[in-house]
Amino acid sequence: MTNQPTEIAIVGGGMVGGALALGLAQQGFTVMVIEHAAPAPFMADSQPDVRISAISAASVSLLKGQGVWETVQGMRSHPYRRLETWEWENAQVVFDAAELKLPLLGYMVENNVLQQALWQALEAHPGVTLRVPASLAALHRHNDGCALELADGERITPKLVIGADGANSQVRQMAGIGIHAWQYAQSCMLITVKCENAPRRQHLAAVYANRAARFFTAVRRLGVAGMV
Repeated sequence: MTNQPTEIAIVGGGMVGGALALGLAQQGFTVMVIEHAAPAPFMADSQPDVRISAISAASVSLLKGQGVWETVQGMRSHPYRRLETWEWENAQVVFDAAELKLPLLGYMVENNVLQQALWQALEAHPGVTLRVPASLAALHRHNDGCALELADGERITPKLVIGADGANSQVRQMAGIGIHAWQYAQSCMLITVKCENAPRRQHLAAVYANRAARFFTAVRRLGVAGMV
């Protein structure tokens, strides 16, 4: 069993874990990212990922500051200037960039595009160590920090452990942090539709109590839209 010290260990190298790791490294911390698998390389002719996030202008500013937004735009993104959400006919909220005197509200970005852009920056940063493929086997807390044991026998002794490993977080479970959750008893379909004309730069969301939610998202410059 080898012992590898680091200041901060982040379990999970997705969008959240990747952005946090890069930000901390850029502030001078030594960071280790523990991830099951590296993101697949981006292919320009690939179909859009069904997992898409609405990135706000504030988040875009953060990513620009980290030096990764240019990489995102070099792959695939689509701006949106209007956001509508409603529940029944008399409950509607509209955010419009023109009314707010903003050039746009944000961008629609495929999750794997954002993760790939962050991963490239992490690989290039000298303060970041990527442990991939790797999985967490145990977490121990003591007065001076924490100790992580990986499935391959490696022992990591960071001063701080951050769990960014999703809804079923191993870090949360091993740390004994409880949650309050419930089932919506709903299902959804993820569909990609090729439009005859380029989609408008807006995002629509309809939310109904005790019914399925429906979303329309403009995601590509070439007239491709995603539906849930």
